Amino acid sequence: MNKKILMLLVILTVSVIVGCSKETGQEDSETSVSIMQSEVIGKVEEIKDFMLIITDDDNVSYSFTFEEKPEGLDKIAVGDRVLVTYTGTLSEVDPFMGKFMVKALSSGCSDHLGENSSDKKQSGDLRSSGITDPYVNPEVKFSNLTSEEDQSELSKDLEKAGIKESYIKDYINYVNLYNETAPESVLDGWNTLDKVNYDPYVINDVWVQKYPDFVGVCCRMAAFTLLRDDILVNNTDFQKTSMGSLTFDNYSFEMMPTKYMTDENLKAFENFYAPIPTSISTDKEVQKKVLEQALKERGIQFKKSNLRFIGMVGHNTIDESNPFLFIDHAGVIYEKNGSVYLLEKLAFQEPYQWIEFPSEEEIIKYFESKYNLDSTGRIAEPIYMINDKLF
Repeated sequence: MNKKILMLLVILTVSVIVGCSKETGQEDSETSVSIMQSEVIGKVEEIKDFMLIITDDDNVSYSFTFEEKPEGLDKIAVGDRVLVTYTGTLSEVDPFMGKFMVKALSSGCSDHLGENSSDKKQSGDLRSSGITDPYVNPEVKFSNLTSEEDQSELSKDLEKAGIKESYIKDYINYVNLYNETAPESVLDGWNTLDKVNYDPYVINDVWVQKYPDFVGVCCRMAAFTLLRDDILVNNTDFQKTSMGSLTFDNYSFEMMPTKYMTDENLKAFENFYAPIPTSISTDKEVQKKVLEQALKERGIQFKKSNLRFIGMVGHNTIDESNPFLFIDHAGVIYEKNGSVYLLEKLAFQEPYQWIEFPSEEEIIKYFESKYNLDSTGRIAEPIYMINDKLF
């Protein structure tokens, strides 16, 4: 993120907190305000050696600078949903003056960063993705698509599935852009998932040097790149809530080095992934009915191709007055030789993975180990979807 954008976010943050803080603060000067609110929840936009930037669901960005690495910073990654507990002062000159600690709550495509670093459960604690993964099945192997041989095989599979050659080229071009930019984060050949070792700090430092304004491709973007003709939204006149969850997706499409999505494609992307207004009910079956109704209301239609959409739908209740469902992670799957292949982009600044599973059920287990991590008890369990089939 360049300095002009960062300063704009700092100024915006100060003005928003002055007017909208849940607790009243004491103004220290014309340019700073004492922060009484002790917690902020949002998704990690950027991690630097001296700064953490998160964006909440109202699209307000918060910058936390530090000299000594705060507690919990080494356990989060870009795209994670986190809780920042802090005391201190925001200033127009210095993004943050104070102390804070950070804790991962859940993961996403990261999103926006969306779209996806992966949190983990280990001994009951959450840990960010990119270190190890609790899902271990020795029969399941993956490729980061570093070789021409793997890319050629995947391209042939996608062509057989009915995907246009130009769409496949778009996808592979961005696989190569990532692999060439962040080579330390990818592995050669086929490996088991316990070999995953994506270091978000190294990736971020390398990435922003080359692409200071392009945050990368997230999971939602990658899936839609291939399925832009196969996911139809037949009704655009549906109930909408805040579109803040797609801010970084849209910004990334705008800033990507080589643009390939038409205005029509981008509109369909927004309408398909738009957050779904819902209730604060933690009953998964209640939320499944809301999702089913939304798919009908929007006239979502998945064309019959051999490549299918797969997604994890999360329940967001951070703002209890505006709860919503949102596709936090997305990928595509297809079958070949008795196996089911998952193609996913983990997060904006994490790698592409092409994974061979023995069944769809095993993919759901893989997703559950990465994304069913709520520790608050305030949200419903994630809903998994393969096209319009919900789990």
